[in-house]
Amino acid sequence: MTNQEREITAAVLKAMAHPVRIGVIEILATGEKTCTELYEEIGCSQSMMSQQLKILGQQGLVSIRKEGTQKYCTLQNPDFLKLFDCMHKHLRTFLHFQDDKHKE
Repeated sequence: MTNQEREITAAVLKAMAHPVRIGVIEILATGEKTCTELYEEIGCSQSMMSQQLKILGQQGLVSIRKEGTQKYCTLQNPDFLKLFDCMHKHLRTFLHFQDDKHKE
C-alpha cells in the first residue's frame, strides 16, 4: 500500500471501531433495514443511530436511501464481513474469548 492508501484504510477501520457501528454492519449482513429497525435491534437512541450511520456512510460502508418518511440502510460492500470472520477467529484463538453459549 502507498502512504495515502494506508491513511484511507485507517480512516475506514476507524469508522468501524465502535460497538454500535459494528452491530449495524452485522445486522445489515442479513439485508436492508430501516433506521428504526437498526436502533431498536441494537438498543440505542435514534440520534445515536443517526450519528453512527453518518460515519459509516462517509466511509462508503453503508448507503442510505429515503422512501417517504423511512430511511433504508444497506451494506455497500459485503466483502467487509470477511473482517468479522477474521475478528471472530482472533477473539477465540488468540484472546481466548468465550461467549455465554460456549461456557460450561
